[in-house]
Parts: sequence; structure tokens; C-alpha cells
Amino acid sequence: MKILFLVEDKQNETASNLINAFEKSTETSCIDVISYFSDKKDQCTIGQKNGQPALLYNEKAYVPSTYDAALLWSWGTADLGRKYLRIFEDNGVPVLNSSYATEITDSKIHSSKQLEECNIPTPETLLFETTESLKDIHNISEKLAPPPYVFKSDYSTQGSGIRFASSIDDIHKFAKELQGDKTDHQAFLVQKFIGKSELPIFHYRVFVIGDYVVPTAIKLTAQTLLCPSNSALGGNAEFIEIGANIKELALKATRATNLTVAGVDIMTYPDSNDDNAFVIEVNDGPGTKTLDRHGEHVSDLVVEYFVREMRSRIDLINQTNISA
Repeated sequence: MKILFLVEDKQNETASNLINAFEKSTETSCIDVISYFSDKKDQCTIGQKNGQPALLYNEKAYVPSTYDAALLWSWGTADLGRKYLRIFEDNGVPVLNSSYATEITDSKIHSSKQLEECNIPTPETLLFETTESLKDIHNISEKLAPPPYVFKSDYSTQGSGIRFASSIDDIHKFAKELQGDKTDHQAFLVQKFIGKSELPIFHYRVFVIGDYVVPTAIKLTAQTLLCPSNSALGGNAEFIEIGANIKELALKATRATNLTVAGVDIMTYPDSNDDNAFVIEVNDGPGTKTLDRHGEHVSDLVVEYFVREMRSRIDLINQTNISA
């Protein structure tokens, strides 16, 4: 099986772990790695070779018809990665998480809507998608109860764009800062605060691979009060065994967002049981390094699933062609 792996930067530990897992796989005859944003610069262009669309990287053309499968792992440059993945996806190459699904999960507003439509429990949320919706800021306390609130920009990653508001005035301030010098309104959402303001915030990162939920989750706790608990912002990591209710919720959230591999962020109220859990976010390019370091071998599990799933799709296509 010949695989194309689009990764933001192969020097990243998660990317390196996944590459090593592919190289160990007996099912992978060849893997071409394109580090499309190394050195914080776009390394690719889109062109053609022999009349076919191609991705040009390091003076070589990568043509969809020569690959059996492709996948993308990205963080802060998802739009760029999706543009390159679609050269292959739109030309019939099977992929892991579809670029059309990740386009939705990368937007906190769109993914919140999708989770709500699928009856996935999430914190009570108000969406501010247009300049017209800004007039409703003063009604937040009526709809979400008293502060504090969680303010999130529509597009943010690794904890950036998340602020805690102690008043409606804070929401006005954050919205103005988000807009900055731009003339168009920058969308955001405001959520009911989950937890106790006198305690550090925590959430669980649950890893889902196909129908399998990794039984060990990462519990991330903020270092200080009213601070995001993301690992990129210094959150303290613990490893816990999750129960059936959390596993089921993570699996449902992954399916609701049309992903096959995801990192699902889940919160519970302090001192409550797993029955009172909420999905905060579904991440389409979750980091594997923390669980790999803990000995969970998540990168190996992702590659095993990917190869097995792609092989199944290829076999189905071949059978269909024979029948035709």
C-alpha cells in the first residue's frame, strides 16, 4: 500500500511518532511524507503532471493516481493542509478524516451546532456569528445565568482564543479585541462556565480510533484559577482510566462530527459522576505524543486502524470493479 502523509511539520513529536509507526507497518510498502509547512513556511504548490492535478513539493510532483490512501495531520495550518489533501481526496484517494468533516470541526460554532443537532450534551452556548448578533450581548446573563462565562473565538487552537469573563463588560472587551483592525466581524461564542471559579478547571482528552476508545484518558488541569486547562498552556497532565459513560459520549461525539479518529475534550462538574459530562470540543488532528510517552502506543493504534480501514476500502473498490 502506497500512502501519502501530509503533515504540518515532521519535526513535531506526534508527526514523528506516526511516521515511525507507518515505517514499522508490514502493510505499508511506501509512505511519502510531505512536511508542507516546515520552518513556518508553505512548502508546496499546486500544479499538474501529464495532464493530472499534482502537489509539487521539493521539486517533485505527487499525483493522486499513484496513491492508495492519504491522510493529513495538522494544527495551526488546517486550511492549508485541507487544500492540499483535497487534491487527493477529490480525485478518489481514500483518506482518514475527510477534509469536509474537519472543516466543520475546526470551527467552534459549526461543530457546536452539529453536536447540538445530534443531541450530544454540551455547555449552554450562545453564538455570535454576525455583527447583528452583537446586540444580544447584554442578554447573556438572562440566558446563561450569572458569570463567569467562557469566551471562545470561532477559530482557535491549543487554548488560544479562550478567555474567562467575569462580567458582560468583559465580553464586550474581548469581542472588540478579537475584531482588532479587521473590518469584518470576528465570530465567537460564549458558554456557561462549567466548574467552580475557586477551583482550577480541568477537562479530559479522550482518544477515539474508529470504534475503539482508548481506555486511558489525559486529565488536564489548569495551573491557575480561571485559566484554560490545555496542555499547550501549561495544564498539568494526569492519566486516568475512564468509565463506560465517558467512552460512550466520546464515541458518539466523534460519530456526530463524521470523524473516524478524534481527540474528544470532555468536562464534568467538580464532584459529579460521569453521567453529568459535557463535550467541549472534538479535535480532528489530536496529538498522540502524551499518550505515547505514557506507553499507550496510540500512534501505532492509529496507523494500524488506518491501514486496516484503507485496505478494506480498496478491496471493496476492487470487488465492485470486478463485478462491473
